[in-house]
Amino acid sequence: MSVEFERIYIRFKGRVLGPMTQDKAVDLIRRGQITKQHELSPDGIAWKKAEEFPGLFKSESNSPKQKAHDTKNEATVPETNVQQWYANIDGENQGPVDEAVLRRWITANKVAPDTLVWRTGMQDWIAAETIRPDWFSRTSNRTNATVKAASNGQSEFQWLASELLQTRAWVQFLAIIGLVIGTLAVVGSVAWFFLVATRDGSGPVKVMAVVVSLVQLATAIAWFFGSLFLLTYSNRLSVLKYRLDVQDIQLAMKSLNRFWKFTGIVVLIWLIVTSLLFSMIYLLGLSVPMPS
Repeated sequence: MSVEFERIYIRFKGRVLGPMTQDKAVDLIRRGQITKQHELSPDGIAWKKAEEFPGLFKSESNSPKQKAHDTKNEATVPETNVQQWYANIDGENQGPVDEAVLRRWITANKVAPDTLVWRTGMQDWIAAETIRPDWFSRTSNRTNATVKAASNGQSEFQWLASELLQTRAWVQFLAIIGLVIGTLAVVGSVAWFFLVATRDGSGPVKVMAVVVSLVQLATAIAWFFGSLFLLTYSNRLSVLKYRLDVQDIQLAMKSLNRFWKFTGIVVLIWLIVTSLLFSMIYLLGLSVPMPS
């Protein structure tokens, strides 16, 4: 190898690796992890494509036999599982792996249709879907979320945050309306309770009327606090406009879970209590006087 350097930096798609020794670089070239399309620099400042370094890839065509072998491989690349594949994932070359492992990566969405792949005999890195479109025929039914995120250049995490933010305006609107209705309901229920409690009369009818007014008051209070939980969820979503972090999404989802858990418990209790009250009113033949 005619190129001599003590240390070398490697850059591919904006990602810089190194510095590494000449022996290490030669080994990566031999394994196909450094190609002619990579950029190299001895100082990390001035960059040139690897193919511009004279003699760097001389070992690939040292002998006529090797040239003939490479030409044959390039013309007819055998499609067998024994081939060793490399995939450029997040700016790093992963491999070597056999075809079975590579296809598992595709199934797990680790390798996308536009991910660059390479194997022995190929002249350059090629998009996976270009060289083997049949690998992706079974993954065409991916979820709309994944497809939409990929088309927008987003990760699925970023897409989730974006979708949650789109619901924030309606969540906030419902929370504020709920707080207004809850406040009015609490005030009205308190007034009804005192009106029923201070009316003339006694006995089961008045007792039942007081109990019903208390249930109405408790329902109004539960409505108010449920709206507060919804407003907290809305505030958690607003953070995502300025900061995108996994912890922020987790806090938002916890607030949403708290709202639904509270709502479910309140509705269950309300159904049980009102069912018992109406059953008692019906069985006792009572009528609950309404405030006039």
